[in-house]
Amino acid sequence: MTTLETTLKQLRLSGLMQTLGVRLQEAAANRLGHAEFLELICQDELNVRQERQINRRTKAADFRALKTLEDFDWSFNPSIHKKDIFELATCKFIRQAKDVLFLGPPGVGKTHLAQAIGYEAIRQNFQVLYRSIFDLVRDFLKDEAFNQQDKTLRKYLKPELVVIDDMGLKNLPKHSGEYLLEVIMRRYENRSTIMTSNRPLEEWGKLLGDVPTAGAILDRFLHHAQVIAITGKSYRVSEAPAMSQENKKGRKSSEPATATSKAQTQ
Repeated sequence: MTTLETTLKQLRLSGLMQTLGVRLQEAAANRLGHAEFLELICQDELNVRQERQINRRTKAADFRALKTLEDFDWSFNPSIHKKDIFELATCKFIRQAKDVLFLGPPGVGKTHLAQAIGYEAIRQNFQVLYRSIFDLVRDFLKDEAFNQQDKTLRKYLKPELVVIDDMGLKNLPKHSGEYLLEVIMRRYENRSTIMTSNRPLEEWGKLLGDVPTAGAILDRFLHHAQVIAITGKSYRVSEAPAMSQENKKGRKSSEPATATSKAQTQ
């Protein structure tokens, strides 16, 4: 290891060290000035640090799966307006501490879009947390048993964006509405929240087992929220028939021939 490499390692300039050899050759070939060369290697270091930061924040967000807008099948449900989604991806709503609700039946892309916008927020240096509504309730129930609710609440209040997924899949345990209200109430007009739901808003009281609490949640959450209603069929269900046919063909070809079939072929 050269003296320069040792110095770069001590300064923790690993990004610069990775590209230094190539940049030196580029500088010699193109006769770059000192300022141009310095600008290039500093940018290399910044790029590496930014990539590491994105990776750390993505891991901390705890997405169910890493989803991007580039991966989304826009042709499947034409009811989704790309303009609205890409406007959300600019993260202007986060800077304004506004909220977003994705509303529609299962399988139409709500979770994918919510996580993809969350990932775009990370790329724009925002801290993001993804939790299903069941995760949220479990977090509070677990820490309530250990008298650590303040710690749990801080976890939900710190990120600039919290994504709360799967509202409406099934009825929730007792006191779930109180936990959700605490999060929504504290984040109201301070931090942004994205929620997804496959049930109409008027059914949230039944889901939470607490109509007044559901009303208080919706009153605050919807005040500055953009509602994205998605209609159409389920993407997952649409793939099932094709998969079933392929599986049937596979099973048929792999089954051993019976005595009857052997006799017919003889």
